[in-house]
Amino acid sequence: MNLDVLLSTLLIFSAACYLSLGVRLVATKRTAGSMPMGVLFMLVSIWVMGGAIELLASDFTVFTLGRTGHFIGTALVPIVAYVCFRDYTRRDTPSRTLVLLMLIPLTSITLAATNASHEFMWLLPATNAAGEFLTRPDKWGPWFLFVHLPYSYAVIAAAILTLVTHSTAVAPAQRRGLFMMVAACTVPLVAAAAYDLGYGPNTISFVPFAFVAMLPIYTWLILGEQIIQFTPLAYETVFQNMQDPVVVIDDNCRVIGMNHTAETMLSVTEAGALRTPLEDIFGSDAPEVYEALNTGQPQKMLTSTGRFLHVQVSQIKSGRSQKHGGRVLMFRDVSDVEKAQSEVRKSEKLLRTLIDHSVNGIIRFRWAFNNNGSKTLRSIFANAAAGRFLGVDAGELSDSTAREVIGLATSGLDDDDARRTYEQFEIAVEAGKGLDVEVRHRHKGSSRWLRMICEPVGDDIAASFVDITDTKVKERQMESIALSDPLTGVLNRRGFEHQASRRLSSSADDATGALLFIDLNDFKKINDLYGHEVGDQLLTIASERLRKSLRSCDIIGRPGGDEFVALVPDVDPDVADKLAQRLTRALEEKYLIGRRELRCAASIGMARYPEHANTLTGLLRVADQAMYRAKARCRGTSEVAANDLLEKAL
Repeated sequence: MNLDVLLSTLLIFSAACYLSLGVRLVATKRTAGSMPMGVLFMLVSIWVMGGAIELLASDFTVFTLGRTGHFIGTALVPIVAYVCFRDYTRRDTPSRTLVLLMLIPLTSITLAATNASHEFMWLLPATNAAGEFLTRPDKWGPWFLFVHLPYSYAVIAAAILTLVTHSTAVAPAQRRGLFMMVAACTVPLVAAAAYDLGYGPNTISFVPFAFVAMLPIYTWLILGEQIIQFTPLAYETVFQNMQDPVVVIDDNCRVIGMNHTAETMLSVTEAGALRTPLEDIFGSDAPEVYEALNTGQPQKMLTSTGRFLHVQVSQIKSGRSQKHGGRVLMFRDVSDVEKAQSEVRKSEKLLRTLIDHSVNGIIRFRWAFNNNGSKTLRSIFANAAAGRFLGVDAGELSDSTAREVIGLATSGLDDDDARRTYEQFEIAVEAGKGLDVEVRHRHKGSSRWLRMICEPVGDDIAASFVDITDTKVKERQMESIALSDPLTGVLNRRGFEHQASRRLSSSADDATGALLFIDLNDFKKINDLYGHEVGDQLLTIASERLRKSLRSCDIIGRPGGDEFVALVPDVDPDVADKLAQRLTRALEEKYLIGRRELRCAASIGMARYPEHANTLTGLLRVADQAMYRAKARCRGTSEVAANDLLEKAL
């Protein structure tokens, strides 16, 4: 294999690689510059393939085909490179401009293909004395020298300048890709210039070999560095697409630039506003702008359309020394924010008013760090109702600890209940949960019941105090009604069992007392003979005699009908006997009801505890049995002694 065949094989392989790379870029169409860059590599492929055909040509027709491919590359590559680089830097090339740019290259390609007829591109002969085809003729034609050659270099120079001049307008991080593309274009351009100036052999074009040498570099840039995937975004594009109005002024406060949003806001064009003093644009309607310029502090201004703008001034900074500076005025529309903040302020004011005038006490606690590093919940706010409920001025509650506030709220409870309430509060706070308890507050001899509701609010704790004193009174009234006999006013069965059981369970282990079971002997006869009204009055009088005969601490109940029970706690047997005998005599006295004098003695059974039983159920059972024995003893006897009416448990 001779050298020409080896070099031609290398060129054909490289042409195939360039074609593959170009097809890959054209097929993606995903980023700016990928389509023209792909077409550019396809043209380079034709150029390189033309060089291979020139090396392998054995007749003039084949050589002319190779020369045509060569001139397709030299004619069209500068045009496509120009469009590609403009597209890569996000600059459009109008279709009309593209058509005009293509006129000369297409003419050059046509003249190269038909050069044998007119010799406008190069002069014949096409071979040297040894019969070798000349890739660079001894003399170039007039079209090549005066039109094609200067035009091609001018366009490729404009293409490279597009990248170079655009570098200062893009982000520094993206300039590396631009510079690498410029460097990659320099090698083939230098090779082409050297070839056209007459350097190197005239029987072989070494420009295609320059592309062969650059193939790994181009492949690395496209596939490795992916410069097409990260096309540079010009600062101007960012500037013009900013949603906030921006005005740039020089040291003399003259406009030297503004974006589209500023043009809309000020109803002027950038071209019309250039070098115009700032006063001529804003007039005297925007003193905030001049205040921001003079002080450097952000200002807030209200436009004639009712919009709020945040005005901020920043100095133009540069890493290089410069004689002239400037400033940037940025206007940010904060109308929506201002409106939202206004609504929040109104809501906060309304909420504060509602809280201050709330009938419920409201206190807010916040964690405060102590000097030793520990933290304590302290009050940061208390409304008037809170002070009124806790018996202090609301201002005195400020900075009070949670322990102090809860101590005030529980001042009507005993020490153990107050301590348990605060422990419940601490547990709830630590767990981040709420607490709902009832406490009693006492102040200057009066007391009130409060419902204390504590809830976490962010990192704070909100405590609400609701006055439930009236509710408590009503509850007691309802409880009294539920546990009392409506006719006599003493306890009913349920009420007696509740209070008597609680009293017995709270008594000391060595306590003594008695339970009396009372039955009105002749009540049924009187009730049937004189009617229920008389019977009811008799029961009422009997209950009054029970109260007067027994002590105020004794518990009296009416289980039903003509029966009564009484628990006489904390008495010795002798006192219990005396109380029972006094009750027997009282119930034996006449009942004056209207004009009638009625007699209705009572049989009484007495059980002592703990002698006969130590539970309410046991006491009721043995006292009931004793009462029935007394009743049986007196049945059918007209004259009954007081001693016969009282029977003690066995």
